[in-house]
Amino acid sequence: MWVLEKFGRQVPDLNRYPFLSKSYLDPQQHLKPKHNINNQPKWDQAWEWYDKYKKGAIPFLEYRIQIREKELEEDESKLKQIKSREKLTRDAKYLLKAYEKDIPAQRAEIAKLKSELESLKAKEMEKQPDLSLENENLRLKKEILEMELKLKETNKQR
Repeated sequence: MWVLEKFGRQVPDLNRYPFLSKSYLDPQQHLKPKHNINNQPKWDQAWEWYDKYKKGAIPFLEYRIQIREKELEEDESKLKQIKSREKLTRDAKYLLKAYEKDIPAQRAEIAKLKSELESLKAKEMEKQPDLSLENENLRLKKEILEMELKLKETNKQR
């Protein structure tokens, strides 16, 4: 993540920062200039995840759930397309088995993330102080100030 923080939303230049080519982040040397254009969408995705991560745990989990649901929807549509074919090739049969195996795992992961999100929201609600007393106090103070203002106005009219 330090690379994202240091270099911003563009892929760093290896001519200027040659130590990155030997980095653990880049064993396949994806930071080479010829790969920059191809990998910019991956960097953008990494930044999107990082932005959500910086916002806190709850928005990050909501974002992860949203991404997983989108992936599940795409996989289900691909599975329907494969099943709708009349004659299946060997590759299509393999894909069919893979999708039928992966889709329940994805659903389980989404359910797990949702339960984690609910527990985080519950903890967040427990941490927040009971604001009903404060709201009541503020309402009473407002009424008192309004009464004092009316009293001043009536005194000025006399």
